[in-house]
Amino acid sequence: MLFVICGIIMPILFIIYNIIYYLKRKVIYTIKDKNFIIIDDRFFKIQLSLSLVNAIFVSIVVYAWDKYNLKFGLLFFMLIYWGINYSIKYIGILKKYAEIRNNI
Repeated sequence: MLFVICGIIMPILFIIYNIIYYLKRKVIYTIKDKNFIIIDDRFFKIQLSLSLVNAIFVSIVVYAWDKYNLKFGLLFFMLIYWGINYSIKYIGILKKYAEIRNNI
């Protein structure tokens, strides 16, 4: 049951959410910040691509967690999910598709 909910349903919903945000040209909730400014629309392609990778990795981790009864399954799940989400922001800044502006 864990795999069905966390390994199939959640990733599918996450993919749908990311496709909608890609089409609307919005930053996903997990990395949204009022100081985070998108400079180049190519950022949204990176966001969508890495979110798809994230959904696949999460499914694999949850499958392994469920099948092999991994003790640290939740930790791996959270590390992958949040790690990839924050890497979207980091890669966007490195490629100069986005920046963080400090309002003083």
